[in-house]
Amino acid sequence: MVYVALILAIVGLVLAWLSHKQNGELKERIAETNSRIYRLRREKEELQEVAEREIANLRFELLKLKGELRVAPEMRVGDILSIHPQAQQVLAGFHLGGCSSCSIDGRQSLAEAAAVNGRELEPILVALNTLINESKGAAAVAPERLKTPNIQLHF
Repeated sequence: MVYVALILAIVGLVLAWLSHKQNGELKERIAETNSRIYRLRREKEELQEVAEREIANLRFELLKLKGELRVAPEMRVGDILSIHPQAQQVLAGFHLGGCSSCSIDGRQSLAEAAAVNGRELEPILVALNTLINESKGAAAVAPERLKTPNIQLHF
C-alpha cells in the first residue's frame, strides 16, 4: 500500500511539473501574441495617420486644381478670421490660437503661424477651404467633418 501511495505521489508530482511547464509555455505565447497585437495596432495607427495626411494633401491639390482654393498660405491670419466666423474654431482645432500655449499673431501669414507652432499646412488649408466652400453652398466639394476644438469659446 505504501508503494502504491508513493507511485501515485510521484505521478502527481510529474503531472504537476508538466502542468507548470505547459503553463509557462502558454504564458510566453500569450506575451508574444500581446506583443504582436501591440505592434500591429501601432502600425495600423501609423498607416492611418499617413493615409489621413495623404487624403488631406489630395484634397488640397483638388481644391487648388479646381480653383476653389480661397485660403492661401500667404494670407494673414487676421484676414482669414474675417472671412468666416468659424475659422477661429478650425484654427483652434489645429492648436493655432485658442489657448495661451498656441497663440498666433493676426499679422502672421498662415504658413508662418503653422511653421512656428510645428503644424502641417495642408490639412489646415483643406479644413479652412472646406469650411468656406460649404458655407458658400459649393456643392462640388464633398462635405467633410471639420476639425474643431474640444472647447467652446464664449464672448
